[in-house]
Amino acid sequence: MNKLCIIGLGLLGGSIGKDCIANHHVKHVIGFGRNKKTLEIAKQLNLVHDISDDYTDIHDADLVIIATPVRQIEKVLNQIKPHLSEKTIITDVGSTKYNVLTKANNVLGKHFKNFIGSHPIAGSEKHGPEAAQESLFHDKNIIVTTHDQNADKDINAIKSFWHLLKGKVIIMDAQQHDEIFSTVSHLPHALAMIFMNMIFQKSNKDQLMSFAASGFRDFTRIAASSPEMWKDIFIENRDACIKDLAEFKKQIELFEKILNDEDQLENFIDSASQLRKNWKY
Repeated sequence: MNKLCIIGLGLLGGSIGKDCIANHHVKHVIGFGRNKKTLEIAKQLNLVHDISDDYTDIHDADLVIIATPVRQIEKVLNQIKPHLSEKTIITDVGSTKYNVLTKANNVLGKHFKNFIGSHPIAGSEKHGPEAAQESLFHDKNIIVTTHDQNADKDINAIKSFWHLLKGKVIIMDAQQHDEIFSTVSHLPHALAMIFMNMIFQKSNKDQLMSFAASGFRDFTRIAASSPEMWKDIFIENRDACIKDLAEFKKQIELFEKILNDEDQLENFIDSASQLRKNWKY
């Protein structure tokens, strides 16, 4: 690939650039973003070859990757649309997909055929260019959400790109994606954040935190994630999240009820334990 443009140089965008440069996947990587200081740090860390605040620089790009919080994607699409060439493929790395595809369709017009959604199932609670990792996508699932206007050659190009970064590509319907990741990603993040806010509101929160150990650390790690990114995810996938929260409330009510029944309580714990032990990850 000759030219890759990355818009947003946090953990995901920065890791893409770092891997592409370190392993010579792309001849020229240009980074774009809202914050000039962040862009300069990204260049110093060798996540990109060059930085720019002018979207005319994407005019001959082979691939544009939008790695911003999901509710910024529509604005970015409007900004880059006048500068897209017929050959340029556009993707994103957002954690919600149905609304992103809908907005891309509304904004891009004739260029919508070149837009293919992506969601790398990789990351951490850390964010910013300093968090970028060269091997972040190695052996990780990369969900690709296509639509009926995509050409096979462009789908194959996106798959090939993620394969270069050693990701494992899975094609999935956008709505199915959002329902799945509400349950296995968005709800767990919400629960960790809810729990931390419960602690925060206690008068003895400092004392409680001083006694917290590894179980607390493992459960709450993801509560340290980017507030802006997760606010957007919850809003964009609100319906699926509300549905999962309703199911979770039922489990809380069941747990309260069976606290008075030793056999039911043990069975409840055992079913959770067995599912977790049998999970192959």
